[in-house]
Amino acid sequence: MIAQALFTPAQQKLLGLLFVRVNQGFHLNEIMRLTGLGSASAQRELKRLHDSGLIVSERIGNVRRFRPNRDCMIYGELSSLVKKTFGLVSVLNSALAPLSKVLNVAFVYGATAKEQEGMDTNVELLLIGENTSYGELLSRLPVAERILRRKINPNLYSLPDFKRRLREQQPFILQMLREEKIYVLGDEEDLNRVMESEATFESDLNNIKFV
Repeated sequence: MIAQALFTPAQQKLLGLLFVRVNQGFHLNEIMRLTGLGSASAQRELKRLHDSGLIVSERIGNVRRFRPNRDCMIYGELSSLVKKTFGLVSVLNSALAPLSKVLNVAFVYGATAKEQEGMDTNVELLLIGENTSYGELLSRLPVAERILRRKINPNLYSLPDFKRRLREQQPFILQMLREEKIYVLGDEEDLNRVMESEATFESDLNNIKFV
């Protein structure tokens, strides 16, 4: 993956967060809360990014806020790279991390995954898991929506429900599986494992291109 080759996981989380709202910036406690990084890790990576000139900081009251450096010679290229690779995913991953044990897989799809949509359009998110509910899920998304300044449309399926819809070859499910995806939790192998038990439709699934 491009992001993993160029940036450490901590740097991905930081850049993904900071480049969402480039003008506002975030202070250390916000960064720790929204990325899940510990104090030492967050401060270490912020120093590296700051020393390199990729981000700047300013003290406002009693706190120091960090934001991308618009005057950096590669600001435009870096901003585009972050948004195309892990900016959106970083925010969603942080929001859904507490549910990682009950979600098999989660990904954005359609225009959201293709980055063809404007920044003010809705984020299409599909999740498959067990022992979770829309209430629990929706309690995790408002922070991500505030950061992204975009509405998130979650489609949550229990494992049995998703498999039933797959057996019935419901058009939405088949179309969604054909479309490009960006994984937020899990990966293509996890999605394939969800579908492996549906052996009766294996020949049908072989005709679907998973991206």
